[in-house]
Amino acid sequence: MKLLVDENLPEAERFFAEFGVLTRVAGRAVTPAQAQAADVLLLRSQTRIDAALLGEAKPRFVGTGTAGVDHVDEAFLAGRGIPFAHAPGCNADPVADWVMVATAQAVLAGALAEGARFAVVGGGAVGGRVAKRLAALGFEVGIYDPPRQALGLPLAAPAWSREAVLAADAITFHVPAIKGGAHPTVPWLSAEALLALPRGRVLLNAGRGGVVPDEALLTALQRGDGHWVALDVFEAEPAPSLALLEAVALATPHIAGHSDEGKLRGTAMLYDALCETLGRSREDHYSAALAPPPEARIVPGTTRQAGWEALAEALELRALSARYREALAAGNQTPSAIFDALRRAQGGRRDFALTPYRATGEAGHLLAAAGLAVAGNHG
Repeated sequence: MKLLVDENLPEAERFFAEFGVLTRVAGRAVTPAQAQAADVLLLRSQTRIDAALLGEAKPRFVGTGTAGVDHVDEAFLAGRGIPFAHAPGCNADPVADWVMVATAQAVLAGALAEGARFAVVGGGAVGGRVAKRLAALGFEVGIYDPPRQALGLPLAAPAWSREAVLAADAITFHVPAIKGGAHPTVPWLSAEALLALPRGRVLLNAGRGGVVPDEALLTALQRGDGHWVALDVFEAEPAPSLALLEAVALATPHIAGHSDEGKLRGTAMLYDALCETLGRSREDHYSAALAPPPEARIVPGTTRQAGWEALAEALELRALSARYREALAAGNQTPSAIFDALRRAQGGRRDFALTPYRATGEAGHLLAAAGLAVAGNHG
């Protein structure tokens, strides 16, 4: 078989060599000719998978190593009888890690008080994890997710109304991009609602661009509404405006879920789905591919402040945000090329659960609540 594989799908050779010949491709550069000549497509979010890409071809399997499927025309694939799989929840832990670091930075900046009201919009795989960790950190947490409630699914925190969300001190968004219907999410926070928010809110979006509209957000920030904003996704992705990046406190190029484990889980989930589709037995390639954990980081202080400071630097988000702004300002590459290059450079990041720290006292207690692997007397 011929397998067309995104260049950013890790360890694909280890997982899929048994199935046939692999051809690696840049996601944005996939051509219809390449796609239509393949028996198996293993892609990611930078490739739109639809009739324009596949034409009359009917591959034996199509997969995307991502939790989101905004780039996939699932109805088209189903109508053609093409087996399809994605990787729901593969990056839930690293996205929650990103939110913890952004939250710590907001606390240290004086934008968010400990124990403040924190609303989580979307209570699924990511939102549920985020809510549990925020509650463990001492925030008053509520979740807004009417579709989940309507299905009778549990929430990881009390259900809050939309009005309660808009009155919260901080809001973090973890919903798919849905236009229209009973519960649209694009935008979830309309321009009018955003501009009517009380001053000095904390807004975090590591979900989907367009949930918070770029232009309205920039207007609010430029008129001095005093919001502390961290974005990993953008309405104009992969080419958000430099003005927006300069106005927010933190801006990263859609890398919140890009831990080594998050991406590797995506590969493993596609491998399992392909094995099931073709009736093959599975091998445990994931365990073999998983790198050993890094050496433990030592936190010298024992206070809660020391914990917040260590958590704020658990991921190099500030440095990445600065590089992103500087590259856009330099203008030596197109915005989309900068976006893609920074995403490709995200190797070596580990899930918090596999990132060991040695910390004691309140510092250790806080870091463990945020999800890090803490050794030491922090009970």
